[in-house]
Amino acid sequence: MDYKALVLDTMRGKIGEYLVTDMDGEILFRNNVERFTDKQWKAWAEFHLGTPSAIKKEIVWEISDRRSQSYFRVLSVPTESEGKRLLVHHIYNTSDYANLLREVSGYSKEWRELSKMQTAVLERLSGDYNDCMVVIMESLDIDSAVLFIERERYIEQYVMAKDDEVPTLSRVDKEKWPSGKKGSRRFLNGFGTQGFICYVSEKTVNGTRYALFLNDDDTESEEPFQMQYNVIRLFIENCIMREQIVYESEHDQLTGLYNKGKYLSMMEDFFPNCERLAIYNMDVNYLKRTNDTYGHEAGDALIVKAAKSLLMVERDKLRGFRMGGDEFMLIGWDLSEEEAEKIRGEWKEALEELNRNPEEIECVIACGLAYGENDFDLKELLKVADERMYENKVEIKKARGDDPNAR
Repeated sequence: MDYKALVLDTMRGKIGEYLVTDMDGEILFRNNVERFTDKQWKAWAEFHLGTPSAIKKEIVWEISDRRSQSYFRVLSVPTESEGKRLLVHHIYNTSDYANLLREVSGYSKEWRELSKMQTAVLERLSGDYNDCMVVIMESLDIDSAVLFIERERYIEQYVMAKDDEVPTLSRVDKEKWPSGKKGSRRFLNGFGTQGFICYVSEKTVNGTRYALFLNDDDTESEEPFQMQYNVIRLFIENCIMREQIVYESEHDQLTGLYNKGKYLSMMEDFFPNCERLAIYNMDVNYLKRTNDTYGHEAGDALIVKAAKSLLMVERDKLRGFRMGGDEFMLIGWDLSEEEAEKIRGEWKEALEELNRNPEEIECVIACGLAYGENDFDLKELLKVADERMYENKVEIKKARGDDPNAR
């Protein structure tokens, strides 16, 4: 059972620990964000929930663990998957809020401002980094803010100034990561002589690093914004965790390409509405021979190399999919026929580049391209791409002096 997908479906837009239990209270899945043990959870659940099988609708309850001075809010939702009745629990650590509220309880003005911000956060909690930047600008009343999110091959940079309606997104080289201590001031690449305060310094959520810098002519340090610090961090980290859950549910774990589930989803509600579509049906040759001769690790390496050739040409309006085993798809939309042919040439060059290392097993891929525009028949287009892929597979094997039926 795909518990991550079940959690995503049931608990959209929420940050924190997720647990899935059966109706006897046994834990089937948890994402281990919080440090409490399975034993602690079972004790809490037994005390507050009693008999899980008696729960007919979602309920909200709270945990107060005085020994660790931790406080949690829990939402438990009954659901059903693959014919089994289950409970999905969202456990949100409210310790920061509890401590924060105690610290500011004597300051009514500050409390009203924080409460207003929390309301704004809750209203946009299921949003993305754009929503997060809007809340930051409105709540802190500053001149500008820059949020950095580290990706595998680049850094995403979200920039928003006071008069902007939405932030500007751009990519920068990974070498330009803006290191800095919290509270320090520094100049950022591309922003001239503007001095930025390091507000959140190089925090990491499940391997994703982020940092936030603020600019305000009337402020020399981060002190005036300290009250909002935890709320802003929670918002950013919620965006990252939601993004990661969505990513894992849509991507193939071995290759990083979109998986078959994402392909089927786009085939149902996206590709049929495109005016032009280019389908590249691909299949890796000799995978069985590689597995039989060198082992399945070598076969996996061949699959990864094949996927890299697709990733090297991915761009806006062009995505790669692993359909399973040695089968891949590269699909582009709103491209001209000339662009589609050019992309096939670029992909071949990318594969040749990956095959230049003589110490690695050569990756040979058959490819069939089908192009349609205006009122194309999607099923017919898929069929043509499949037929052309098999034709190419036979051509490749004959050219190499191999049996066309060899695997």
